[in-house]
Amino acid sequence: MANPEMEPLIIKYLSNTATAKELDLLSDWILLKGNQEVLDVYVKSHLEIMTTINEPDTDRIKDNLLRKIKRDKKIRRLSAVMKYAAVVVMLLSLGYYLQLQVFTKSEGNLEPKDEFITITLENGAIETLSPVENKTVKDANGNIIGTQDKSKLVYSNTSKTEKLVYNTLKVPYGKQFDLILSDGTHVFLNSGTSLRYPVAFVKGRERSVFLTGEAFFEVAEDKEHPFIVNANDMEVKVLGTKFNVSHYPEDPNIQTVLVEGSVSLQLKNSENSHFGPTILAPGHKGEWRKNENGISVENVDTNLYTAWVQGKLVFRNTSFKAIRKALERRYNVTILNKNPALDDQVFDATFDIETIEEVLESFSKSYDIAYIIKNNEVIIK
Repeated sequence: MANPEMEPLIIKYLSNTATAKELDLLSDWILLKGNQEVLDVYVKSHLEIMTTINEPDTDRIKDNLLRKIKRDKKIRRLSAVMKYAAVVVMLLSLGYYLQLQVFTKSEGNLEPKDEFITITLENGAIETLSPVENKTVKDANGNIIGTQDKSKLVYSNTSKTEKLVYNTLKVPYGKQFDLILSDGTHVFLNSGTSLRYPVAFVKGRERSVFLTGEAFFEVAEDKEHPFIVNANDMEVKVLGTKFNVSHYPEDPNIQTVLVEGSVSLQLKNSENSHFGPTILAPGHKGEWRKNENGISVENVDTNLYTAWVQGKLVFRNTSFKAIRKALERRYNVTILNKNPALDDQVFDATFDIETIEEVLESFSKSYDIAYIIKNNEVIIK
């Protein structure tokens, strides 16, 4: 049996109620000598019971069993080469455990594509930014408006302009970047993200930026000048707060998760303009599904949505299709899935400093996914 002190934590994790902090505690426990073997025995005993169910009313029996054992699944760890970083992957579909496929992999390796972070200036000129270099950013007149310190670009607050002048920062797949706006607002840009923003904000005007992708904002407080994030047809309005906005074009929804302060969400398109603003409180997520009316609100663990700022990928009750897209953005690779049924399966997973090969390996050990690497693409069969 598992450690009596850890068993409740395992059950909470497998029943999708564990917090990010509890996930870290569980990961640390798994890495201690002997605990992996204890957990394997604990899980295998339940899997053996599951595979012997052949009664006529199998759905009801399986549901009862799943509730009893809290959906125990295998938990694997990575090679010691990567600090034994804990990787937990859970498949929430009994059918795929009872119909395992054969795992194969090629001898090929993935070569990361090196794409540049770019900034488009007011005159349309495009400059590249290397996260290992320092440089200055100048306006059309040759005046210094910002300073790059490796993976962070800081705009100065010296301009007295009365005209809004915009720059656009684009972060490709496989990279992240920090941006300090002229008002002191700190923006963390995730991979595959574009942000259009004023070089300097104008007194008496709202502070508006335009986002495609995902970013975490720490907004400098200014009650006289609200800060607005425009994400397609949704507007996020704040005075001073910390929040995350996820708006990738391929995603079916736009999400805003509030960590501190207060934000107002407003739909801008004509079909939804009659809806009033939705006010979020800390610890809540506002979500607009692009094919629906209105914004839904729910209480969430904000750490799950902001872990990427610390370089982590955290998935909870997430479809494999969504995980694939996140991995493509994180590692700048192409993942082709020729197993449509797999896309609908739901996983929990946490990744930190792993390479894409190690991520694929961790999935293969928890669920027998057959894949090959060909022409720098991952093809799931």
